[in-house]
Amino acid sequence: MPTRHPLQLAIAVAVAAMFSPAGMGRAAAPPTLAAIDRDWTATIDDLVRRAEAGDHRAVVTAIRDWQLPAEEGRQFVLMIPSGPDDEQLPEGIDAPAARGLWEEFLAARKRRSAGVFAVARAVADDGQSAPPQMSESIGLVYRALRDDPDNERAREAAGWVRRDGRWVWPEVARRLDKGEEHTADFGWLPKGRVDRYRAGERYEQGRWLKPDVAAAKPRRPRDLKVAAKLASDHWLVAYTGDIEAAARLAAELEKAHAAWVQAFGGFQHEPAEWRQRIQGRGRPRPLEPFAATLVADRAAYVAALESLEPTIARTLGVYWTPTRTAWFFEGEGQDPTTVRHEATHQLFAEKRRTSPLAGERCGFWAIEAAACYLESLEPAAFGWTLGGREAGRAPAARERLIGDGFHVPLEELCRLGRRALQADDRLPQIYSEIAGLADFFMNGERGRYRDAFVEYLVRIYTGTVDPDTLAKLCGTSYESLDDAYRRHMAR
Repeated sequence: MPTRHPLQLAIAVAVAAMFSPAGMGRAAAPPTLAAIDRDWTATIDDLVRRAEAGDHRAVVTAIRDWQLPAEEGRQFVLMIPSGPDDEQLPEGIDAPAARGLWEEFLAARKRRSAGVFAVARAVADDGQSAPPQMSESIGLVYRALRDDPDNERAREAAGWVRRDGRWVWPEVARRLDKGEEHTADFGWLPKGRVDRYRAGERYEQGRWLKPDVAAAKPRRPRDLKVAAKLASDHWLVAYTGDIEAAARLAAELEKAHAAWVQAFGGFQHEPAEWRQRIQGRGRPRPLEPFAATLVADRAAYVAALESLEPTIARTLGVYWTPTRTAWFFEGEGQDPTTVRHEATHQLFAEKRRTSPLAGERCGFWAIEAAACYLESLEPAAFGWTLGGREAGRAPAARERLIGDGFHVPLEELCRLGRRALQADDRLPQIYSEIAGLADFFMNGERGRYRDAFVEYLVRIYTGTVDPDTLAKLCGTSYESLDDAYRRHMAR
C-alpha cells in the first residue's frame, strides 16, 4: 500500500477526475484541496490586510481565531451548530465597514465549504481504493459544515434533516413532529410539560407528583422496576436517583455520539450507501433510542448485574450486549471516560446490524481499543480533539513499550478472542498497549491506516474477520505494523 497522506489522496482523486474521459464530459471538474487552500489563503490575507488598515481589530481577531491548528497526530471533532443563525456576530463588529468585511469572510467560508464538499464527493466516488476512503470523505464533509453550517448537500450526507429552518438529527425531527420540547435539564418532554417540570413537578407512572413529593424521590431511590425516564436526542436513560444526574449522563452520552460519528462514521455505512448519501440519493432514517440505565449507587449497580456478570464489582460501567443497555451508577460511575468507553461499545453494536458474537473468535482487542480511543476526547475551541500520543491512555502505552519493553505482537493479538484475551495474565498491560495501537491506527503516519482499522472493526462486528484480516486490509505484514507502531510511540 503506498504511503500517501489522506488529503493527498483526495487531491489526486479530484485531479484524476478532472482529466479522465468521464470527467471531460462533466459540466465542471471538482476542485483540488490545494486550489481551495490557495484561494482561501489569498482571500483571508486580503481581508486581514484591509481590516488592519481600517483598524477593525475585532474582525482581524475573529478571522484569525477561525483558523484550525494543525492536527499533528490527532483527530478533530468539530462542533457543528444547528444552522447559520446560531453563529453570533463577534463582539465589536459594529461599524458598517467592519460588518462588510465580516460578510465577505462568511462568503469566503461558503465558497470553501462548497469546494471541500466537492472533494469529499470525489473521494467517495473513488471505487478503486481498498479499503474505501470513507473516513477521509466523512472528515471533509464535516470540514465543509464547519465553514457553512447551512450547506444543504453536506448536511444531508452527514445525516441531518431540516425542521423549522434548523438542521437536526432524524431522531430529533421525529420528536419535533410529535410536538415534544427539549431542555438540557429534563431532556425531551411531551408538549406542555416543561413549565410544570421547572416548577418542580414530575410525571411518573401515569400521574403527576407535587414538588415536595418529587423532591423527596432522590433521597429514596426508586426500584428499577419503576425507574423514571429521561430522553435525550439519541438515548432513553432510565434512572433510579435524581434527574440532575440523569441529565449529566445524557449530555456525556450525546457528546460521545458526536465524537463517534466523526471518528468512526464510516462504520455505519456500506461504501455504496455512503456514495448514495453524498450524491444526494440517500435519506437518513431515525433509529430507536439507545438504552441506558443509571442507578443511584455502586451497591445497586452490583446487585442488578452480578448475576449476569460475576466480575461486575470491578467495573465502573458496562454495556450489556444481550439487553443492548449501557449501565452506570451515580458519582464515580459517571466519570466521562467510563461513559464514552461504554457508549462506544453501544454505538458499534447498534449503529448497524452486527453479530452478538463479535470478537468471540478473534480480534477482540480492537473492540476494546476503539472504546479506549474515545476516552481521549478533550475540549477545544472548535469542538474537541481525539487521540494523540499525549492523550488518554496513550502515555501509559508508551511507558509500557519504551520503559518496560512490553509488547504483544499484533499477529498474536489478532488471534485472540474475547475469552482468551480476558483470561490473559497480562491483561492490564495489554489494555495499555491496545490504547496505543488505537492511536497508531487512527492517527499514525498521517492517518494512513485509519480506514483499514475502521473496516477491520466492521469485519469483527459482522463476524467476517480472520486472524490475518488486519494485515491484508493494511496491505503489509504484522511485523511491519509492529515496527511502525514502535516508531509512532517513540517519536
